[in-house]
Amino acid sequence: MNKRRFSVPQPSLNEQAKVAVVTDSVAQVPVDLARQLGITVIPFTVQMDGRTYLDGIDIEPGELYHRMRQDHVSPTTAAPSLGEYQRAFSSCLHGGTQSAFCISLSSKLSSGYTTACYAANATQQEFSDRVIQVFDSRQATISQGFVAIAAARAAMQGKSLEEVRQAAEDAKQRVGFAAALETLEYLARGGRIGKAAFMAGSLLKIKPILSIDDEGVVAPLNRVRGECHALQCIVEYVAHKTADCSTLRLAIMEADNPDHAAQLEELALQTLRPVEILHSEFTPVMGVHAGPGVVGLGYYYE
Repeated sequence: MNKRRFSVPQPSLNEQAKVAVVTDSVAQVPVDLARQLGITVIPFTVQMDGRTYLDGIDIEPGELYHRMRQDHVSPTTAAPSLGEYQRAFSSCLHGGTQSAFCISLSSKLSSGYTTACYAANATQQEFSDRVIQVFDSRQATISQGFVAIAAARAAMQGKSLEEVRQAAEDAKQRVGFAAALETLEYLARGGRIGKAAFMAGSLLKIKPILSIDDEGVVAPLNRVRGECHALQCIVEYVAHKTADCSTLRLAIMEADNPDHAAQLEELALQTLRPVEILHSEFTPVMGVHAGPGVVGLGYYYE
């Protein structure tokens, strides 16, 4: 197993920064972009077949979804441990920055936020002249990633901790996502829907559309029949949420569903006209419950 527990950027990439930006692997920030912006990424863990894997290090999301399809495994996930967060914070501060700012997955979806807060308090006992703040994004997937990216860009400009936090707060109000499930099977396995609902939904080819609400809880947006209607529903939702914006950035998310992801991208480019479009594999932390085949669209507007 790879012994590197988290990815830390080289100091030369972020010499101006007074603030080190940290997030977790659920944010799905593309590796090259995280390196460019100096974002430290702490992996969640995936448990499968009696083994523990580090998300994005020992196992990629695509491999996980392939095994869920082919081998019918039922993996579980867990947030980083207290020690993982402490080591990440310490490494950032040993690198010379004055403070660390951690953008966490929604506290309503994981224990990660609470654990990071405990780790921040413990680490500050070692670095009494530094500050570590933990920020509840109330988001998940690339929407959380967009918040981390906004904070990191502010940090790269040499802004203070208060200014970096404000950049994250502003971005938090302008991000979101919508995603369609390929099947109801995994919701049924986890007891989130009943057997009768699963059977009826499967027969009618129902595609639930999910998002995340203002409280940071995953919530249903709609239920439509067929993949084409699902993709159209996703784009219409994002168009409504981002109406009248001056700049729009998008991210295509998919869980072992490249064909429908390509269709969604084409539709989004034609309808929404973003200035940038990223590609991200759907986070396993949600994917183990939603199942492979998920396709979605994350957005960040100004």
